[in-house]
Amino acid sequence: MKEFRIILLLIILLPLYSTAQDFQKYFSSGSLRIDYIHSATHNKELLSRDQLYHEPHWGGSHINLIDTFNYGHYKFEVYDSLSNQLIYSRGYSTLCGEWRYTEEAKKLWRSFSESVIMPFPKNTIKVAFYKRKKDQSWEKMTQWTINPKDYMISPLLKMPIRAFKIHNSGEPDKKLDIVLLAEGYTQSEMQKFMDDAQRFTKYLLKCSPYNEYTTDINIWAVPTVSQQSGTDIPGKGIYKNTIFDSHFYTFGTERYLNTIDNVSIRNAAANAPYDQIYLLVNSDKYGGAGIYNFYSICTADNKYSDFVFTHEFGHAFAGLADEYYTSDVGVEDFYDLKSEPWEPNITTLVHFDKKWKSMVKAGTPIPTPDTTGYENTVGAFEGGGYVAKGIYRPSQDCSMKSIRYNDFCPVCTKSIIDMIKFYAH
Repeated sequence: MKEFRIILLLIILLPLYSTAQDFQKYFSSGSLRIDYIHSATHNKELLSRDQLYHEPHWGGSHINLIDTFNYGHYKFEVYDSLSNQLIYSRGYSTLCGEWRYTEEAKKLWRSFSESVIMPFPKNTIKVAFYKRKKDQSWEKMTQWTINPKDYMISPLLKMPIRAFKIHNSGEPDKKLDIVLLAEGYTQSEMQKFMDDAQRFTKYLLKCSPYNEYTTDINIWAVPTVSQQSGTDIPGKGIYKNTIFDSHFYTFGTERYLNTIDNVSIRNAAANAPYDQIYLLVNSDKYGGAGIYNFYSICTADNKYSDFVFTHEFGHAFAGLADEYYTSDVGVEDFYDLKSEPWEPNITTLVHFDKKWKSMVKAGTPIPTPDTTGYENTVGAFEGGGYVAKGIYRPSQDCSMKSIRYNDFCPVCTKSIIDMIKFYAH
């Protein structure tokens, strides 16, 4: 019996052990950052390679190397060039991917800087990039071969700044690592940024379900200095000289706070191991943004900043969709109602069994009436993803729908927990 138990234990641990061994076989210390230019119109896209960096930190897992979620409008896959073995992959979205659904994208080309990051390879790799088509299938965009011994891979930190760990739970490869960057804080406001970083750390760690996983999260602060305080508000004629050049009125929507200075963001984030990047903007105006596995941004001093911080992180970290459908947005025709969207908290009911159908109590009608009889019920309520008809959300209300801090519905909560467990183990 004892021998049987040992054999059974080895069988259970074998996949974990093998994957950990894969990391040692294929990767060394630090990370490889690939910067590239993403040019697009509403129906065409092109990727052009830019710069390569060997950065000193790797914040990701040594075990969960292959993406299991299939989220994002894009994905990249890394193959060992000799064996053609898939050794790393991640899904992600981008600002350019959103811009393609604006009216402007029907009239002209634009180019955006983007980056992907992976553990630094020991041997030559092939990196394949894919885009998600409207029917949710994947189309290969390009593939690049990269030799880690290429002397054009820069080992220098472009923006060396001391990073402060403000919530320490352990080694980065076993935790979810979040790096907070200062935007629109002058040198004289660095203490304010550090105080704000502490405050926003509390906002996250007091919010369910993060409050149940505080020992699985590390949070870093990088005090990046701006020449002027605040951020651009172009619609009001206000422009500030800030380190990441953030601005409201992204895609013509006043509350949409974002930036296209991806290179500076990545240069600053490289001072810490990270899985997620968050920009805190020194402003009291309402606004923010969150893009899956890209970065999040919000203002520090609005009365709803606790809500915006966790709402936008829901996008960037857990791949959650907006569940509202009445507010003005800059994108058009974002979802194909004939296909099942990739986000875990909205559905077209095309393949509802692949979403949260198992969480719906027997007898609950689908679609679910948006009436008082179904308050606090998991169902399929019509309206979500910026449209009133044809897309359904899991509950009547949630932090992904309304200004409600610490009120994620059961479906969103499960999605967040699943992602925490993927990064922290």
